[in-house]
Amino acid sequence: MHTFERILSYLIKSTFVLCCLLSISVRAQDVSFSQMYATPMYLSPSFTGLTQGTRMSLTYRDQWPGIAKAYRSYALAADHFFDQYSSGLGIMVLRDDSGNGLLVRQDISALYAYEIEIARDIYVRPGIEFIYKERNLSLLDAIFPSDQGDGGVALPSAGSGNSEYNHKQFDAAASAMIYNDNFWFGFAMHNLVKSNVGVTDIETYNPFKTSVYGGYKYRYKDKARRNDEQSITLAFNYRMQQNFNQLDIGTYWYINPMELGLWYRGIPFASNGGLINNDGLIFILGINVGPARLAYSYDWTLSELSGYSNGANELSLIYRFNQSVKKHKSRGAIPCSAPGYSGSGSKYRRKTRSFF
Repeated sequence: MHTFERILSYLIKSTFVLCCLLSISVRAQDVSFSQMYATPMYLSPSFTGLTQGTRMSLTYRDQWPGIAKAYRSYALAADHFFDQYSSGLGIMVLRDDSGNGLLVRQDISALYAYEIEIARDIYVRPGIEFIYKERNLSLLDAIFPSDQGDGGVALPSAGSGNSEYNHKQFDAAASAMIYNDNFWFGFAMHNLVKSNVGVTDIETYNPFKTSVYGGYKYRYKDKARRNDEQSITLAFNYRMQQNFNQLDIGTYWYINPMELGLWYRGIPFASNGGLINNDGLIFILGINVGPARLAYSYDWTLSELSGYSNGANELSLIYRFNQSVKKHKSRGAIPCSAPGYSGSGSKYRRKTRSFF
């Protein structure tokens, strides 16, 4: 009897979590990475080419590992800054797998950003992104009540029939950002192209998403000949999508080669769908090794899902090559920066180029 109760309890919890997962996916809310500055072009096209030469990044997110293969996301990106044109070009591939292949989103993006110096050491970066999207829904392994016989045993015909749906579309995003060596502030608008992504007769659209982000860096120990910079950075990211809104606010502490981060995700005085928006805490540990940066983060869930979702794990890797080797005293304001390098150009222009 106790074994049956444990199995029943697990099935109830699994069903509840899966329903939550599917409700989020069906409403087409976009993926959120905890290490947002490890995948900067996903946050905003304005970050495209914000590096000294060429940069590649890889991010893997396993959300709710307490439920086997519930929600996994991957992002692979590469970008380059063309100094002579003050322009950054990039490409990004995103895959979001919900329910072990039940619902899969795949995006391929081309991104561009242009850099304008509006004052000494102050720059503006408008950016744009063009996206090819695919959505695949597979019900081949799904068992519905009509597929079950007496005692809940699956019938031989279970899973047969028209069980796969596919949707393709083009989309776009736009952004703008202002920054210098101490602060950054910007906004991004995603899902600019309205297109029906529903797999039934009911029309479903990707909700328009707006993000506002920024931060400020305080250097309590400047870089000297034999000592690296030490600093604390405060940052935020606010997102609005349909009836959903979310705020990430956090801090980074940098002392070479380590970067420690602590973020809070939620708006405790507001609610989403009648539920208190108090999502979780995010702990980040990053290590810089030459041209590479490796980081791990864990999302500690504060909501009622914490008992069996087990939060989320996220790994990221950034690798930079063809970088300038001209030294400078600061490493830029934004987290995940490349320490101690500057690019070519005017004596003012490139002091804040190498952010990630």
